[in-house]
Order: sequence, then C-alpha cells, then structure tokens
Amino acid sequence: MESAMGVKDAVKALLERLPDDCSLDDIIDRLYELDRAAPDDQASLTEAQRAELDRRLDLLEREPGRLIPWAEFRRELDREE
Repeated sequence: MESAMGVKDAVKALLERLPDDCSLDDIIDRLYELDRAAPDDQASLTEAQRAELDRRLDLLEREPGRLIPWAEFRRELDREE
C-alpha cells in the first residue's frame, strides 16, 4: 500500500507543477515520463507479467521499427474517434 501512496503523491506533485492551460496530451506525456523515471519494481511482478515484459523487450530488440512514440500513438487514437 505504501508504494501506491507514493505513486499517488508523485502524480499529485506532477499535476501541481503543470501550468493550468496544459492539454490532456501534455499531462499524459508527463505521466508517461514519470512512469519511465520510476525505480524498477520488477520484484512485484508475477511470473506471467515478467514473461510478457521479457517477450515485449525481445520483440523490441528484434524489430525496433515497430516502436512508435507515445505522442504519435495518441494522434492515431484521436484520428480514430
């Protein structure tokens, strides 16, 4: 439970630092960056989660062109709506 509270506090602090007129995409991008900067917490992963993460990392190494930036992914989602 402490870990969840730490994440919640980090998100609150991030939101407080953002300007009032920032877009939802800006917030999502910042949350993504916050998540990537978080300490590696693989100890709490299940075996199935760890296997899936390993599978995705292997795919990324074999086919790096399949990776698209988060902002591009969001634009694609917005076009579909």
